[in-house]
Amino acid sequence: MTQKKNADRFKRKFKLRTVNSAALCDALSEQGFTLIEFNGIRDNKDVSDLISALRLGDHVRQESCFTYQNDKYRLVFIHEDLNEEERTIVLAHEEGHISNGHMTQGSVFGADVVQEFEANEFAHYLLKDKTGGRKLVRITAAVCSLLLILSFSTGVYLKLRHDKAVYTDNLYRTASGTKYHLRDCMYIKDKTDVYRLTREEFESGYYEPCGACVPDAK
Repeated sequence: MTQKKNADRFKRKFKLRTVNSAALCDALSEQGFTLIEFNGIRDNKDVSDLISALRLGDHVRQESCFTYQNDKYRLVFIHEDLNEEERTIVLAHEEGHISNGHMTQGSVFGADVVQEFEANEFAHYLLKDKTGGRKLVRITAAVCSLLLILSFSTGVYLKLRHDKAVYTDNLYRTASGTKYHLRDCMYIKDKTDVYRLTREEFESGYYEPCGACVPDAK
């Protein structure tokens, strides 16, 4: 399905005559997502604790809006300082990820350039003004291009930082889990969001040994 058809179907499904941030928030809510506003500096305790528990500090520091999903949470984080136009654009972009089914491929969107392109294209058609107004379309294209560049840059930054880490021999974790496993452990072998545990992470005490594959770990 093309992104134009995808966007048109989305509008029909949620009966959107006008696409703005409020309408997109309502649509996200109907899909089971909760909007979390953050600023990354002076967040209230509940938001700060949630970001810490889900280990989303890097995303909060580097992104103005992102979506997180696992078996327990469906969350869309958005920076509280964005204006209405910016909120509409970034929420449309995140809805692009959701509508394209990217949620099945990881907990946090943004690491895959193809997914970013699809979300950008979805946002373009969702926000396209059929009455002839082209300003928002140009702004959407510019902002979405920036999001794509930032996503790629963030991926490079995280890879470089990850490459400098000192790793454990054969211990792995998932993006949202709090236990470490052997690579062939039944609990992680079929998952895609699996990362090799660094020595720093191992020594932090945050991660606990899996009872199935490393029951004798100290």
